[in-house]
Amino acid sequence: MTIDTQACPYRLSTKLVSLLNHELQRLNSDVSGDIILHFRDHNYSAESGGFHPVEIMIRSSGQIAYITDFAYVGVGPYAELTKELDFDFGLGVFGHMGRDYDIATGRALFDVWQKNFVCYYAMGSYNVTSDPS
Repeated sequence: MTIDTQACPYRLSTKLVSLLNHELQRLNSDVSGDIILHFRDHNYSAESGGFHPVEIMIRSSGQIAYITDFAYVGVGPYAELTKELDFDFGLGVFGHMGRDYDIATGRALFDVWQKNFVCYYAMGSYNVTSDPS
């Protein structure tokens, strides 16, 4: 499986595509169905911060179904890990802190997110795992 860049409504950077293809090959060389990649900073917490967890679902066709960036919301023992950014390409919806917008609304923010995510990945900030969807 390789990432299908034509199916995405946003421009995917070559660095993002390359890292996703690398993780697909590394984690599941014989993927036949949809897969969810989990990018986690195990030190991330509501108290000390860190790198937000990210989840990326990739269809068996190579299309990215969604990219979700999670963050803690709240204080102390009441903090909850929630969706901060949600780029749902399958549904054509961009979500930010629980509010949904047309996917076109999130294009500029996606460009910023994408650059940051690629840098954080290159820094070795994430432990990457996968699950079949």
